[in-house]
Amino acid sequence: MQIPRQGAPSVTQQVLAEVATVEGVLVPVRAELAYDAADPYAVTMAFDTGVAAVSWTFARDLLVQGLSAPAGDGDVRVVPTVDEDGAARVTVELRAPGGRAPVELPAEDLRRFLDRTLSVVPADEECAHVDLDTVIAGILSSSRI
Repeated sequence: MQIPRQGAPSVTQQVLAEVATVEGVLVPVRAELAYDAADPYAVTMAFDTGVAAVSWTFARDLLVQGLSAPAGDGDVRVVPTVDEDGAARVTVELRAPGGRAPVELPAEDLRRFLDRTLSVVPADEECAHVDLDTVIAGILSSSRI
């Protein structure tokens, strides 16, 4: 549970992603990557599938690691790839009980976004941006012990 801090810096970036259909066809879709220093460990990826808006939140470190090597287990996996033209890409595979959605992003766009987030909250300094007193107070006020 993260309690947002007022005025915490944030970073957003629009990217043109491609989502693989069940048939393996890549369909272009606009996606937004978002980072908020109030929740310094997380990144959100949101996109409109044409049927519904979809939003996933997962660890920023997962994307950082996935730029250069496969990363992640479970609901989100990130794998660096190269497209047929030799351009560096990153596949973010989102998994849910109803299926999976491989989302391909240009690696350079992802790297640029992550560099901006790391300028707001450097790697390994995330804990300095978490207001533990507020988080603990929120947990205690909602518990029925």
